[in-house]
Amino acid sequence: MSTGNHPRSFKLFASIGLFCAVALTGAVSVHASTQSRVDHSDKDAHEVQAADIVRDPSDLPSPIGNRGPAVVHVALTSKELIGVLDPAAGTTYRYWTFNGKVPGPFIRVRQGDTVEVTLNNPKDSTMVHSIDFHAVIGPGGGAALLQVPPGQSKTFTFLATTQGLFVYHCGSPMIAQHIANGMYGLILVEPPGGLPRVEHEYYLMQGEFYTTAPKGKSGLQQFSPGNLMAENAQYYVFNGAVDSITREYPLHANEGETVRILFGNAGPNAAASMHMVGEIFTRYYQFGSLSNPPLEGIQTATIPPGDAGIFEVKVSNAGQFTLMDHAISRMEKGNMAVLQVKGPENTALMHAGPATPGAGTQEISGVTAADADEVDHIRPSSAGLSVPESAMNMPGMNDMSSMASNPPPFSLESLGGLIGCLTNENDGKAMLKLFHSSKEYRLEAQPFMFSENGGRLVHVTGHFGSVLTVEDPHVPSYVVDTVDAIAPNCSPKTTYADIKKALAPPEAPVGAVVTMGSTSFEPATVTINAGEQVVWKNTSGYYHNVVDDPARALNRVDVSFPSGTASFGSSLLQPDTTFYHVFNEPGTYHYVCTVHETAGMRGIVIVRPGPLLASGGK
Repeated sequence: MSTGNHPRSFKLFASIGLFCAVALTGAVSVHASTQSRVDHSDKDAHEVQAADIVRDPSDLPSPIGNRGPAVVHVALTSKELIGVLDPAAGTTYRYWTFNGKVPGPFIRVRQGDTVEVTLNNPKDSTMVHSIDFHAVIGPGGGAALLQVPPGQSKTFTFLATTQGLFVYHCGSPMIAQHIANGMYGLILVEPPGGLPRVEHEYYLMQGEFYTTAPKGKSGLQQFSPGNLMAENAQYYVFNGAVDSITREYPLHANEGETVRILFGNAGPNAAASMHMVGEIFTRYYQFGSLSNPPLEGIQTATIPPGDAGIFEVKVSNAGQFTLMDHAISRMEKGNMAVLQVKGPENTALMHAGPATPGAGTQEISGVTAADADEVDHIRPSSAGLSVPESAMNMPGMNDMSSMASNPPPFSLESLGGLIGCLTNENDGKAMLKLFHSSKEYRLEAQPFMFSENGGRLVHVTGHFGSVLTVEDPHVPSYVVDTVDAIAPNCSPKTTYADIKKALAPPEAPVGAVVTMGSTSFEPATVTINAGEQVVWKNTSGYYHNVVDDPARALNRVDVSFPSGTASFGSSLLQPDTTFYHVFNEPGTYHYVCTVHETAGMRGIVIVRPGPLLASGGK
């Protein structure tokens, strides 16, 4: 193998000098050195043909089994390329990688193996690159022998002495910048005889990206040395990009199988606190050590930057499980993965509704008597509209299973919320007396809408509970999201037919039907004609909403609508409920579910001009 033809007097100091000459100018722009990957016919950064740099988490070598020591050859190539950082936002970034993916290749060896590593640095690279293996005993973890200028390759050899999972990364200065641009990976040194067999192994690394613009900005983003030094990351991601392990490569398993996650925290600055929502790690090999027995029954494990951990979980219930850094605001910056488990629902582990104790089973309180008293007046959120059962039997009330090109059957049940007479009391309270019922609720959170709709029959959405420090224990409260007037007064002559007529969606043709999964809109993009409506149906077991309002979105850049039009949005949609909206103006509308916005639950409606508009008619 070629080791370069430069004289050995080309020392590390010369490499540092080359780095400084480039890096101190700030972020590197797109140069001719990337012509093999970038189309420069259009100089606009938005037209760069960006690569998919995400490493498939199932891309691992096979376990070593029961073989003896061997000489293992590893060839890595440093690649600088434009890649997709956030596909939903159209964000790209100049990555520095090993072999064109983030993280670099997963390397698997046996304790006692002799490992020969060759690093190739193409001549079109702008930087000196190297590798520091945390599994190596020797200066720089090998980086002292592997500083490779553009156009050269070098080789070094080491003995794998210690079993465990170890990080490797570029060791050329400024090291933090090379790591932050994507130059890292993992090497597993298995013990003699190998690790115990599991059904699935996955390779994940958490990394940070430091850009001049905040998350959500479209186009080619520049590296920010200032944000790096201030430890102010704009992105926290798994395997190099937003949505990498939620949409592109979600993890999969069947109920009863064991999943092993080989995890590394590249940093370069922040510790990771790994947690899987709805699961408990069966075994955790702390800091990647295989010399010590694993911990068992772990909820969250903290892994410093530059360290690793091996997580095993025997999945015992079907569903979708979220893996994340429990420094939980990082979900807003892209940090999320999902494990999708197939199989029957295990209701013995969890089910909706109260417990059903067997004969002779003792029932006791798990909290103090005082705390138990606090929940006496609390009620669960309504499963539907609070109207008499007889009204639920009206034609079309439960027929929500199919939606054709005509407007779907409308039902009051699909609305959720409450219907009643809104009154404003002298003491400032807003009260809602349910339609054709003696029940009454105190309304909270929207005083302006309450004052505007006093004395009217209204439909309100929201949830049961209170935002007040002290709540009247005798009058249950309802925290309101939306208020829609049904009638100008509370006349007892109002019928259910009147209510249906007032609240039913316009009789516009249905241009598209979008279903809501656990964290996605399907299809994510629909195209309709002006004057048609889109129907969203919540087919999942979770609460969702549909929001195209920058004031309600977690990230304003996630939503948009054509100039001259108004935003739209729903309240929280319970499972098996629907939302409708008619689009009269052509253009592109970007919307989100704010409940799962950080999980990438976003959608697009493209509205074409209607026939009259398209033909120029009036």
